[in-house]
Amino acid sequence: MTSALEAERTLDLGQLQALLERVRGLRVACVGDLMLDRYVYGEVSRISPEAPIPVLRTRRTIAMPGGVGNVARNVAALGGVARLGAVAGQDPAGDELAALVAGEPGIEDAVERRAGVATIVKTRFVAAGQQLLRLDEEAAALMGDETAAFTGA
Repeated sequence: MTSALEAERTLDLGQLQALLERVRGLRVACVGDLMLDRYVYGEVSRISPEAPIPVLRTRRTIAMPGGVGNVARNVAALGGVARLGAVAGQDPAGDELAALVAGEPGIEDAVERRAGVATIVKTRFVAAGQQLLRLDEEAAALMGDETAAFTGA
């Protein structure tokens, strides 16, 4: 039996559809840490003789905007327009991330690219649906007045 409180928190299909329609065309500022998310998928068939760790044979690699970039993708997927405000480096990972963001419909790019800043990259290694390892490539937190990067967002 469902309690009255649980019933209040449950959306029926009509309510959900009405809620999603309210999001369509809504402009949302998405500001925060932007990163490049990489997923390396493969198969493990043996353990390394050098250490007790699995050996991953790569089958495919995919990349997508992560962090606030993922939030912006979700807003766009719901029919909203995301204005993405963040900082990324002027480095190869930043170039890849900029190209990925540019290819996402429904996202307005307000990302500031900076020399001397390393773009955050998180690489996940996955086999048989299980994440084996996450490699984080990130420098110390950005210092200074970061709000200038978001003027006009």
